[in-house]
Amino acid sequence: MSESLPFDRVADSYDQTRGGERRGRELAAAVAPHLLPGRVLEIGVGTGLVADALARHHDRPVVGVDLSPAMLAHARERLGGAVAAGDARGLPVRDAAVDNAFFVGALHVIVDLTAAFAEAARVVRPGGRVIALSAGHDRDRHDAFAPLLAGLPGRDRVDTPEAVRAAATGAGLRTLESQEGTVSAAAESPNQIAETIENKAWSYLWNVDGAVWASTVLPIVENLRALPDPDEPRDRRISYQLSVFAKS
Repeated sequence: MSESLPFDRVADSYDQTRGGERRGRELAAAVAPHLLPGRVLEIGVGTGLVADALARHHDRPVVGVDLSPAMLAHARERLGGAVAAGDARGLPVRDAAVDNAFFVGALHVIVDLTAAFAEAARVVRPGGRVIALSAGHDRDRHDAFAPLLAGLPGRDRVDTPEAVRAAATGAGLRTLESQEGTVSAAAESPNQIAETIENKAWSYLWNVDGAVWASTVLPIVENLRALPDPDEPRDRRISYQLSVFAKS
């Protein structure tokens, strides 16, 4: 079984390096229209940004599950007791217990899409919804920094639209909708992104070995710092794929 990737090491800086509450509101607005009335579970709730925005701005309380105790500590500050520790591949939720389950930016770190969708299908009632916001076909095309960042190792994503659809279909889910959207990333300067890379804030950098770091990553950091106005923040947007599934 593929291993899920806990985010304990970046829990305290996660929000500011992922677009913060603004991004949470935008992602919640993408999910909300597709939720059925009733109970909502977020699988991979992280720090609770999206779940909190659904409750505050769409009157949709959410229960969240996450593998990382450090991320859950932040989620509890937003959601109170409506969070629990658990692996997406073996959720601490009984069969058919919720009306909706959703993933936002979690599938690429859960890794095992087959197990993730099998569990989502198990906990959702017949007729319920499973929603995923995952990698788009060209997620970086609206990002001014994409040409430089494209050379970073490990940026290939497992949660492509085709892989997500195949895993959901294999779990017995029926596709209702699949569409592309964009969401705000953090407005950052070249120097801020260079620092983010140096601090290994992005999960795909955690296991890069020293030789690859020196030959591939450090030149990208140097090129970022050499850009004009390196302290001037640039607005950034990232593409995502919204997939909505129904359980028969």
